Amino acid sequence: MRPAGPRGAAVAALVHQEQGGYANLVLDAELGRTALAGRDRAFASAIFYTTLEHQATVDYILSRFLPKGLAKLDPPVRAVLRSGLAQARWMEVPASAAVNESVKLTRALGKSSAAGLVNAVLRKACAFDLGTAAFESETQRLMVLGSAGHDVAEFLHKTYPEEALSILTAPADEGKTALRVNPLHTTPEALAAALSAAGVEAKPGLVPGSLLADFAGSPAHTEWFQRGDFHVEGQASQLAALLVEAKPGETVLDLCAAPGGKTLTLAQQMQDRGRLLSCDHTQQRVGLIRTAARRMGLHCVEPLVNDAAVPNPAFPKADRVLADVPCSGLGILGKKPDIRYKTLEPARRKELLDTQRAILDCAAGYLKPGGRLVYSTCTIHPEENQDQVAAFLGRHPAFRVIAPALALPAGMEQGSHGILSVPGRTGMDGFFICVMQRAD
Repeated sequence: MRPAGPRGAAVAALVHQEQGGYANLVLDAELGRTALAGRDRAFASAIFYTTLEHQATVDYILSRFLPKGLAKLDPPVRAVLRSGLAQARWMEVPASAAVNESVKLTRALGKSSAAGLVNAVLRKACAFDLGTAAFESETQRLMVLGSAGHDVAEFLHKTYPEEALSILTAPADEGKTALRVNPLHTTPEALAAALSAAGVEAKPGLVPGSLLADFAGSPAHTEWFQRGDFHVEGQASQLAALLVEAKPGETVLDLCAAPGGKTLTLAQQMQDRGRLLSCDHTQQRVGLIRTAARRMGLHCVEPLVNDAAVPNPAFPKADRVLADVPCSGLGILGKKPDIRYKTLEPARRKELLDTQRAILDCAAGYLKPGGRLVYSTCTIHPEENQDQVAAFLGRHPAFRVIAPALALPAGMEQGSHGILSVPGRTGMDGFFICVMQRAD
């Protein structure tokens, strides 16, 4: 049975999410089966992602009032309890409404026998004071208060002991939508004024040329997005592209480009003049780049299917190369909540590190003498960042780390092997950027 309404859609998506898969794909598939639009669609999405983001905390609280535990419940009932508590604690839904709607949804799902349990457990759970909780270890405290799986909590406890909880809870970009303004179409000031006139609060971000905006619905549905006045991209990600310092007329490679945000910024830096080879490993992902470039009216972008970890002898020698490599994603836990619960398996980590190493080596081979290589990740794991750069420099003595000319946001400092943004320090996503130059 598939009950109508945003709460029903969110619960159905949560049930499917338990079976595995990428959260965004699971939600998109479920919403595609409904007729939800506008605010209802946004509400369903908010319930789904809020529940996932806080699932460890939600499960800890619910388990205190379920003697047999959550695992014994039917998956739909478990999802109703989780989503109901998430609404009451993190979505400003009154507790009475969250409880009553959850009971109704339980019955609509054909689980009337569990309605009494849902009612009783949620009433107690909504009133529970987490400040009274006692934890067995610091790792468990981080898991519950920061909503994370064991492996992620343990990593943060060991690597960032004083900042671990803030990394898990600090909102990136002030919890707003970060926009990259297209300087070929407009200015940040003009776009902010236009958005404000339409009722969308917008203000300058920390990165030059960025705005932070509060949209009631999807930014993609606005006239400014449709005509290419901006694209949506986190501020730290924007900074990685800016530090390439691409110039008009140059040849630039973006090796791991999809969905294309950094490519758009690079093309704008180039004033849409020169060659920008924008690559990813599947035709579907390259299609995202092509669509984005077309919407922005950019002509210097050449979308290509390419495996970044394998040398491509057909590529031209480049003035600049951006290698924004696949990573563990530990810097964007707030934007991709399913990453919070991933296990950091040694075999998979080795495979990831090997891929990053191979991409870096390929990138070095494409660069002209005197050219610039920017290596970036959206993780805060030293093995993928500073350690990876140190090993690269050992293999490629012609390269050296250089300090960018652009002033960095407060809390983000240049180290001997790159620049690190840690959530809670900078107000941005966790991100690593290393700017290197090849000798002439």
